[in-house]
Amino acid sequence: MIFYYLWREGLLARTDGEKLRFFLGLTTNALFLSRRRPLIRSISWPAALISPTYARAVAGWLRYRADLYDGAAG
Repeated sequence: MIFYYLWREGLLARTDGEKLRFFLGLTTNALFLSRRRPLIRSISWPAALISPTYARAVAGWLRYRADLYDGAAG
């Protein structure tokens, strides 16, 4: 379910290497919060794969985080 909603939100097309490293916590700056607590750990993956409601909410949250990262929101 999560991949469907990520595709629907347009996040799969907007993802680049830098955002993916940030999401996985593989950033070069050790002071980033994303390195200490990566976004990938904030998601309940079994629920995101099965529950449409949870997957839709996670996709919306990730879209918001991507907009913050790009400077489009916040």
